[in-house]
Amino acid sequence: MTPADLPESSVPVPPSAPAHTALQEGLRRVVHAGSGLLGLVAIGLPGGGGDVLFGVLVVLALSLEAARRVSPAVQRLVLGTGRSLLRPEEHRGLSGPTVLACGYALAWWIFAAPVAHSAVLVTALADPAAALVGRTFGGGARKSWLGSASCAVVAALVLAAVGVPAPAGLATACVAAAAERVPWSGADNVLLPLSVGATLTLLGSG
Repeated sequence: MTPADLPESSVPVPPSAPAHTALQEGLRRVVHAGSGLLGLVAIGLPGGGGDVLFGVLVVLALSLEAARRVSPAVQRLVLGTGRSLLRPEEHRGLSGPTVLACGYALAWWIFAAPVAHSAVLVTALADPAAALVGRTFGGGARKSWLGSASCAVVAALVLAAVGVPAPAGLATACVAAAAERVPWSGADNVLLPLSVGATLTLLGSG
């Protein structure tokens, strides 16, 4: 999910907002990894509880995005409490957490629950691993081959941990790494869970 620009808010945002610090990016990765708990909770809910959980999450996230574009007070509140999680470009566009929530929800609604559960866990853990390794050892590049390799390794480990057979897990891990390399900012938050879910479904694993 690309943080695409929406109609400008009436709330002024400094045009020269400082770039995220290493500490802020680290906190963002921790929160991203922790989002995998949503999959663990959803898979344990009876009936269509997971569908409802992600539906509520998406409604709340999109409602907050809409509210901060029409209300200066809400925008100030969001920036005041969540600035450490938002990159400067997300002050006006869709935030990464909102796009991630949409990616998780789409995966949960489209695929069988065990497959969606695996897709959520892979996205939660492999994506920040790629960012951490890429930023640290890949020359600071936003996307690097070292980061992509880390994404594939972590994805393969996660899939093995949830019981996906090795051949299907390795194939899916490679697909996940390819999705993570898409250059559009934030797109991997949607492409990762959908590509992992689709690959596992096609391979009959999940």
